[in-house]
Amino acid sequence: MAFIGLNDLREKYLAFFESKGHLRAPSASLVPQGDASLLLINSGMAPLKKYFTGEVQPPSRRMASCQKCIRTPDIEGVGIQDRYGTYFEMLGNFSFGDYFKREAIAWAYEFIIDELKIPLELLYFSVYEQDDEAWDIWTKEIGVPESHMVRMGRADNFWEHGKGPCGPCSEIYYDRGVARGCGNVDCKVGCECDRFVEFWNLVFTQFANDGEGNYSELESKNIDTGMGLERIALVMQDVGNIFELDTMQAILQHAARIADVQYKANEKTDISLRIITDHVRSTTMMIGDGVLPANDGRGYVMRRLLRRAARHGRLLGINRPFLSEIATTVIAENAGAYPELADKREFILKVIATEEETFARTIDAGMKLLDEMIATNALTTEKVFMLSDTFGFPFDLTREIAAEHGLEVDEAGYQQLVKEAREKSRAGRKETEGWENATEEAKAEGDDPASALNHTAAHLLQAALREILGTHVEQAGQAVTSEGVRFDFTHFSALTGEELTRVEARVNEIIEQAIPITIEEMPLEQARAAGAMALFGEKYGDTVRVVSVDDFSKELCGGTHASNTRDLGLFVIEKESSVSAGARRIEAYARAPYAEYAKLRALHASDMQDAQAKLKATTKELERKLAAAQEQLSQVAVQSLIANAKQIGGVKFVCGEVAGDVRGACDAARAQGDDVVALFVAKTDKGTLQFAATAAPGAVAAGAHAGNVVKAAAQAAGGSGGGKPDSAMAGGKDSANLEEALQAGEAALQMMM
Repeated sequence: MAFIGLNDLREKYLAFFESKGHLRAPSASLVPQGDASLLLINSGMAPLKKYFTGEVQPPSRRMASCQKCIRTPDIEGVGIQDRYGTYFEMLGNFSFGDYFKREAIAWAYEFIIDELKIPLELLYFSVYEQDDEAWDIWTKEIGVPESHMVRMGRADNFWEHGKGPCGPCSEIYYDRGVARGCGNVDCKVGCECDRFVEFWNLVFTQFANDGEGNYSELESKNIDTGMGLERIALVMQDVGNIFELDTMQAILQHAARIADVQYKANEKTDISLRIITDHVRSTTMMIGDGVLPANDGRGYVMRRLLRRAARHGRLLGINRPFLSEIATTVIAENAGAYPELADKREFILKVIATEEETFARTIDAGMKLLDEMIATNALTTEKVFMLSDTFGFPFDLTREIAAEHGLEVDEAGYQQLVKEAREKSRAGRKETEGWENATEEAKAEGDDPASALNHTAAHLLQAALREILGTHVEQAGQAVTSEGVRFDFTHFSALTGEELTRVEARVNEIIEQAIPITIEEMPLEQARAAGAMALFGEKYGDTVRVVSVDDFSKELCGGTHASNTRDLGLFVIEKESSVSAGARRIEAYARAPYAEYAKLRALHASDMQDAQAKLKATTKELERKLAAAQEQLSQVAVQSLIANAKQIGGVKFVCGEVAGDVRGACDAARAQGDDVVALFVAKTDKGTLQFAATAAPGAVAAGAHAGNVVKAAAQAAGGSGGGKPDSAMAGGKDSANLEEALQAGEAALQMMM
């Protein structure tokens, strides 16, 4: 057999089934569309369910695809056991009421023997024990010797999931030789060892299960086959495991170069290299399909993988962010089959780099505390929760590290503490509205012309954002009303004032050009070829509606719009804010007729200089009064915080944000008693944080250390500092982490007590 690269295998398979009249279907997104039963696509047929059930008419009765898949039940086993991986690709050919067993078996045999040139003597074929039809096709029509045929029971060779379509299946195995076997004399097909590799499963969907054990013949029978791309690549490249495949080796060796280690020189480093390889590969593909880091759902799966990879980088001695570098190789190895990876390259790398940098700020403090807990046998449920809640140290990582030291954590107890914390924070919590809810609101306003203007404004806004920020910007949600537009989009940092000004000015520039808005219906492929933007994950028919504003904006859209950009008048951005990690929101409106706006602008232009002079004259006086008011408010705030001090061990802990002098606030708190420990933070004009901590003599005697308290707080905000046991100062870079910083300071004090 000749060596065949993984990418060549994928193309060879799809081209073969195209020659048999199959429509080559692109891989669906890893994010399931219209299927709430799945977190992530985990099989080749999952995106095609509705074709099999008849709910949706397939574009062809014969289809073939290579589907991206993620499976995560075995995350802890990845790397440790080299057969596991979280991301894989599934080749498949499908028939929806067209051909059946005879063609499926014949074409599978032809592809294996004629295209891949695998010797028949190394192949074995299994069928369901009662499926004489499949047995006869393999043996009497194809000519497979019965010595290479196996009948298996329902558990192995009958595909069903409760009520619904089901049927027997036929599996194809490759014999990798005695050397890769278990050594038992009765080793055969079905053994759990690595000798016989099942690489292709042909499912013959011919029955309907009524859910009560009764089966009836389906009038329209289907074929669903699945062949793991990595599995068949193992065979064609004659390697021991998936990490030795050509594309995987490129990724793994990149990680090895960064870590300056050799693969297969040390089992511990090999485990870390395999984990990094698999996890960066998976997360790169997930981000390419729109998954962003989050604390739940598929976003948490990705966050967990990235953080696990980052930790193993530390174990290899890599003490800097590096995962985005590995991702460049993942993109290079896969962009030929999945061009969206190249299109979104910069965005993918930014997401990974940002997530790793965020985690880097917590991993050192968390690891230090965890190591201390393990060393002192103090890994209690409460402290495991504190690691997660206060330091952002993932529970899964705590559990994994504890297991490496032969310790167990109380997962049930931890989950109970999580539940209690969520219940406390649920009150007043406002859930982010996604696209599904937003579109209903937009539809309700769809016939309103004052909303048609804002709908067009949304299109211009997206085009301006992509022009100024980059093509990684994509719509992540939208609501259009007569009052304005709320537009959510993918971007990983807050827009600067300059960027917002440029976006607003660019939209108004297009409005001033009085460009006619054209609406055309055309075939979907023609629209895509013309560069029309499509909503990520949306299903479109064969004919689509394209809304164009010259060459500036071109989108697939079914809503109402203005007839000319001049109808929008003035476009104004009111607010820019965060929706979630990796997603921003702009609230804006297009309202006044442009002619009126231009007239008003000309009328008041001469007044602008006078107004600016008056404004400048009053600014200093206002600033003076504001400073005095802030100082007064700060004193009131300090007294309020002192009144609400917490009892921690033998000390009273005062903690919070003040608007003025943090050192003065500490002095005021310290004067309240001999057992006081205080930590205060204030935001500076530059957006950074200033911390101060103090500990009264009695508190110091009890074990409190102000320097260590302020140091923990500053580190949680991306800064540094420290000082003496009784007094200390520090600075923080990230004001967004203010609350986390205060919690970290409190946690540090708890550890002292």
